[in-house]
Amino acid sequence: MFRSERIAKKINKKIHVWTKDHIKLIVAIDGYAGSGKTTVTNFIAKQNHDVLPVHLDDFIYHWKDRKKMINKAKNKSQVFEYSWYRYDDLERLINAFKIKHKGVIKFKTYDYDRNDFGPKKSFNLSKKILVLDGIFLFHPKHKISKMLDKTVYLNVDFVKADKKRIAREKKKWGNNYIKESHPNNWVKYYKEAYRRYVKKQKPQNSDIVFQVQF
Repeated sequence: MFRSERIAKKINKKIHVWTKDHIKLIVAIDGYAGSGKTTVTNFIAKQNHDVLPVHLDDFIYHWKDRKKMINKAKNKSQVFEYSWYRYDDLERLINAFKIKHKGVIKFKTYDYDRNDFGPKKSFNLSKKILVLDGIFLFHPKHKISKMLDKTVYLNVDFVKADKKRIAREKKKWGNNYIKESHPNNWVKYYKEAYRRYVKKQKPQNSDIVFQVQF
């Protein structure tokens, strides 16, 4: 059994307990890039058919809009922390999930291979549990942080996670990979923002924390 699959199984055991007190349950999984959030969420949904998996990365702004935000910002790291994603759409999804028990709601989602928006994705509102994964989810500036019933944090060694992410990006982009030292690589702003988030907002104080080892 894969590490992510084992973590998902443990979270599902907790979800089974949590659902006793909730008609509709919202669970959020936060963690540094490369911690395995999306993989864990997908395993949770695979193991539990009552789960609607939602990935924050699907709700990112178009790269053209992100570039404009970065170019205009005095503090570029705050763009990642506050403005990188379409939180309004995510709030609409969560609100619809909470009040409706049937039907679907559709949102445009981002296709990273095409670097553009793909076809609208349908989200099944008849599910009983919504599991959201992403970064900065517990930040009090975001309204969604007040909409979460339970929180999970995947704690990793940032240096090791960076090595894993860089290896993955080099494999994906090949000769088109841009080093982090390059001006057009914005990862340094994300890293600054996430370290500040961990220090100030303390996501490691979540309902459940997993120490993820590579």
